[in-house]
Amino acid sequence: MTVAAGIKGRQIARTPNQQHHMKKGILLLVALAAATLQVKAQIGNNADTTLLAKPISDSVSVAGVKPSHITTVAVNDTTAISYIRPQGYHFITNIPKDWLEFGQRTVSKKGLITVGALAASTALLMTIDRPAMDAVQQFGRWAGVSGERKFANTIKFKMGGTAVNFMDLPQNLNSTLYFIGEGWPTIAFTAGVLVKGLITNDNRAIQTASQIGEGYLAMGITVQLIKRLTGRQSPFKTTKGSGNWQLAPAYSHYQGDVPNHDAFPSGHLATAMASITIYAENYPEIRWIRPVGYTVMGLVGLAMMNNGVHWMSDYPLAIAIGYTYGKIVTSRDKSIRVFSRRGNHNPEVGKLSFGPKVIGSPYYQDYTLGLSLSLTL
Repeated sequence: MTVAAGIKGRQIARTPNQQHHMKKGILLLVALAAATLQVKAQIGNNADTTLLAKPISDSVSVAGVKPSHITTVAVNDTTAISYIRPQGYHFITNIPKDWLEFGQRTVSKKGLITVGALAASTALLMTIDRPAMDAVQQFGRWAGVSGERKFANTIKFKMGGTAVNFMDLPQNLNSTLYFIGEGWPTIAFTAGVLVKGLITNDNRAIQTASQIGEGYLAMGITVQLIKRLTGRQSPFKTTKGSGNWQLAPAYSHYQGDVPNHDAFPSGHLATAMASITIYAENYPEIRWIRPVGYTVMGLVGLAMMNNGVHWMSDYPLAIAIGYTYGKIVTSRDKSIRVFSRRGNHNPEVGKLSFGPKVIGSPYYQDYTLGLSLSLTL
């Protein structure tokens, strides 16, 4: 049963000329109907009202896997996902498979289209790299956000004669955003997720932590390889153009002046995108992960332009790499089941519609153009 209310508009006459306009109006209404607001209310009618992210005992059975190593979660009222606890060092042994799948996805038909789009967007952004960076830095000065890279060394050591700053703590806002992009806050948070998972036997949390480690390693090595092949100059190392490219510089030359060769692509944005994708895929019921994560990632990108570490054109490929590895590592060790809601549920029940509508009688050729509000009960 549908309850409808019409709000009358002007009366449409029946002269030939106005009938012609009437037809045009109807066509316009059809187009407007495509943009009609549709709000679907969740009304009972014997529906299964499973709570979001509610663990359930109806787990899948997997050969060779203990039942206690499988956690099944109802992420909404029609979908349940079973998460299998990763074994041992799978976050390391899976990496060659990740690289293989990354290559396969890249050379697939869809992947080649994506590569073409990335190449075009990168080339387009390169034409505005310098003015875009100048604009961001000018805004930073206006807003009082210093672009100075200000950190305090806390943990450092030498590896093969190379000084490694293992942990630097930021000392201003811009450096804090840069620090977030390095992934340390995510690693610390994920460590907490892992501990919680081990204590409560939450295999979803354990799997998420394992995938973060796997994704970071597989993605990080890929990014570093591309950096060493492209050898792009960082913005703060040049005052003209959009940075020089020195393809495949010698190892000693690269290590001797890293900022002169490691701009492309951005490891920070690749790390951020991988983190967002992994958490969003494993916790689909938490709707704010992606919008909040993308907002923070955007701020990190602006911060790295403000301090002169990256060009805007360093970002498209980085985001694509992070997203792809995030999808790859979350594609295994889980089972997704979709089931019907119990009872005779009419999908139209609770549907609220609002939009333009022609109301009238074809017999009397008398029509009213107005707005209609209807609710299906």
